[in-house]
Amino acid sequence: MLERPALAQDSIARGGWLAAALAGFAAGLAGGLFGVGGGIVLVPILTAFFALSQHQAHGTSLGALAATAVSGVVVYGLAGHVAWLTAALMAVTSVFTARLGARLAARTSRRRLTLAFAALLVIVAARMLWHAHAASIHQPLTGWPGHLVSLVIGAAVGLMAGFLGVGGGLIAVPALTLLFGMSQHTAQGTSLALILVTAPFGAMEHARQGNLVRDLLPGLAVGALVGSPLSSLLAQRLPQSTLARGFAIFLLINALRMTWSALRPTATARS
Repeated sequence: MLERPALAQDSIARGGWLAAALAGFAAGLAGGLFGVGGGIVLVPILTAFFALSQHQAHGTSLGALAATAVSGVVVYGLAGHVAWLTAALMAVTSVFTARLGARLAARTSRRRLTLAFAALLVIVAARMLWHAHAASIHQPLTGWPGHLVSLVIGAAVGLMAGFLGVGGGLIAVPALTLLFGMSQHTAQGTSLALILVTAPFGAMEHARQGNLVRDLLPGLAVGALVGSPLSSLLAQRLPQSTLARGFAIFLLINALRMTWSALRPTATARS
């Protein structure tokens, strides 16, 4: 049986509106700073501090990510760090695969979904720790080959967003820097522009599956709307390598916590 959302009053009672705003603020900070939407921070917070199931956390996270993206992309856009055509092409395919990813998530057990998310955190952390200065390819993709690859990246981003409750920047940002030769700032801004489209479509499908806790969304959105532009402004000035390594350590800690939660006997028994 699919887990149904907790009653709104239960969710609010466990954290409160202010706690939801603080959680959204943390997600907004991460989203604006790294161009990843913030779901990678928000999902663990929703499960640990708001007692949402893994499925509920993924759906609710996607519902709040648009606020992170819209406020962050304004800052990146004003700085000239958004490739609008590439973002639009990626969005074309992402809107379809985001809904598919959400359906797959609804059919996946809590234990497997948690372990999949923890594995994602480890992979991303490893990339941040050991490839912070990875150079782009010598001949970036342009023209029709670049457009086709943009469509493929968009499909992958949408699938990840719907399945794991994250914006998809974890795929988009490294792909845009390595394949298209974009700067880190432009890749992050373009990623946020894509999340503006991907996150709502994934959230709608999660809502159809009963995994969206709507009463948490206002607080999460307000916090994200404040945190995202602040960190986006900071990202225009600070070196990314140092920040990425610190964030990678945070990811590894969360991955270990989530793996322990999924593998302990009580969690296994409920899967």
